[in-house]
Amino acid sequence: MRLSFRNWFAPRGGKLIALLLGDLLLIVLSYALAHALYAAIKQPFLFQQHLTPETVAQVAQAFGGATPAQIRADHFRTFAFTVPLLVLLRFIFFGHFGLYRSGWRYAGLRDIINIVKATTLSSGLFFVIFSLTSKRLDIAFAPTIPVFDWAILTTLIVLTRFSLRIKKELLSWRRAGGVNVLIVGAGDAGVMLLREIVNNPGLDYYPRGFVDDDPEKAGLVIQGVPVVGARAALPHLIPTLFIREVLIAIPSASGRAIREIIETCNTLGVKFKTLPSVTEIVDGTVRIADLHDVDVMDILRREPVRLDTARIRGKIEGQTILVTGGGGSIGSELCRQIAHFNPKELVLVELSEYNLFQTSNELRRRHPGLAVRPYIADIKNEARLDLIFGQHAPALVFHAAAYKHVPIMEQNPVEAVLNNIKGTLNVVQAADKAGCSEFVMISTDKAVRPTSIMGATKRVAEKIVQCYNTISRTNFVSVRFGNVLDSSGSVLPTFKEQIMHGGPVTVTHPEITRYFMLIPEAAQLVLEAATMGDGGEIFILDMGEPVRILDLARNLIRLMGKQPDQDIRIAFTGLRPAEKLHEELVYDGTEQRTRIQKIFVTRAPAADWETLQEQVSDLIAVATVNNVPRIYECLREIVPEYQRSATADELYNAADVSVITTA
Repeated sequence: MRLSFRNWFAPRGGKLIALLLGDLLLIVLSYALAHALYAAIKQPFLFQQHLTPETVAQVAQAFGGATPAQIRADHFRTFAFTVPLLVLLRFIFFGHFGLYRSGWRYAGLRDIINIVKATTLSSGLFFVIFSLTSKRLDIAFAPTIPVFDWAILTTLIVLTRFSLRIKKELLSWRRAGGVNVLIVGAGDAGVMLLREIVNNPGLDYYPRGFVDDDPEKAGLVIQGVPVVGARAALPHLIPTLFIREVLIAIPSASGRAIREIIETCNTLGVKFKTLPSVTEIVDGTVRIADLHDVDVMDILRREPVRLDTARIRGKIEGQTILVTGGGGSIGSELCRQIAHFNPKELVLVELSEYNLFQTSNELRRRHPGLAVRPYIADIKNEARLDLIFGQHAPALVFHAAAYKHVPIMEQNPVEAVLNNIKGTLNVVQAADKAGCSEFVMISTDKAVRPTSIMGATKRVAEKIVQCYNTISRTNFVSVRFGNVLDSSGSVLPTFKEQIMHGGPVTVTHPEITRYFMLIPEAAQLVLEAATMGDGGEIFILDMGEPVRILDLARNLIRLMGKQPDQDIRIAFTGLRPAEKLHEELVYDGTEQRTRIQKIFVTRAPAADWETLQEQVSDLIAVATVNNVPRIYECLREIVPEYQRSATADELYNAADVSVITTA
């Protein structure tokens, strides 16, 4: 696209005038040097102060009787006559190719190419014009002079334009008192990080080298920085190179790799920072601002999920998508991920006004063209749901709204039933009436052999979803996974707060373990599962190995600059009501692999809908009148494996009645 004249010049005022005057000087100087070089090669006598009569005679014979003084005058006349046009052509082509719009402190190969284009084309046009007109204008035009001029001017322009870049590079490598850093990872992210450091002179970093496990990169020098070894050499490299900080630039690194690097850094007493995981770097670019202190979420990273983005896009693009609990931890992340696949509109159903405001505003800011439809609604309100579903007729529904906090739900069994069971039934029926194609419910590992009211209600919700698939045109599936790290009400924010207040960090049992997954990874796998179901399946996300909560607490204390059992005490409080020592994801190992490595599926036969419907109706009825003992009896009829703990009974009996009654 051709640039208009007014867009040729990015700098204004004094900077532009200085740049134009500098170029004018270089153009004239280069042309003068080209004339002088031509004369020095072809007419060396012009530079001799004393010429013998024989030399004068030879010159006169060779140049048609002209004397050296006349030849000098002809050179000057040709120079004076042609230089205005040359200057004009240079400025036109310099402007056209952006030589007055580039930020020369950040000049690169593309800028060199533009300089060569500008000087070549202007020299070529100048040559053509005077080759055709020199005889008519009676001027002595030597074809070699434009070639000399092109070479000299191109060199001068490149050197002057890149002087700022060279100065900046020299300063960046010689910063007084700079912090010696090692960059772990010499891939794209590491190189982008290095470039960011170089382009920010205010940073107090002095990169001493890259560390990378790829043997083909050993010994390479990348933008002036050598690859000094593999990760295994860190204990040797850090003291040898006087490293004070390690920058981890491997977004795809596993949690184990991050932990190993951190252990080395902690042992040697050096600081460390990391880039986000690949699931969080959405646009593929790395910025210096992305560096952050290593958190527990970094050391629990796993290999990135390889999504079948074509299938997900096929389900979402151009469709209306509805997410219940759209302002919660999982729901909001689902919305973020969905927005990248260009849905026709994204409908958020959320009870919390604040969460709905935050999530909808974020989506509109990041995706200005996306139609975001936020609704404050209680999923227990059947009429409200029917209105929203009828108005938008979503093709795909993600049901993430639920009460999930185990001890709180033990004290509020009525609300657990009404929200997790009645609310789910309302959403399921609304989706069926609206003719939705797919319905995905978010479930939990606590639904497997439940010991808590929360787990039992979610198991009933799974049964409802599975049964409704047999009587509806909508494909209903559930997705079951464990704890989501750093979600609202999870253990991580609690530990952080306790550490910031000086401890103690409270752990219920020394051996308690939990499955953990990062929020973005969970949301991505939920989207993938939505493309796989034929209806009636329960998809189970591979949570990796269970994490001992005591280890999690100790790691977090160290990451926050403290020492466990010295600076921060760890206190064991005993298992909470209805809490398991170890969670499960499946009942009896009947899960099967799917085409996606981290997703399994189980296809247990669905219960009879009429029987389940009657049982669920009885359960909702007793919950509505706050008949708590009957709630537990009804739950055990539907979920025979539900074993309520004695501590749960004690907690409920000790709870304030005002907490238990329905709103």
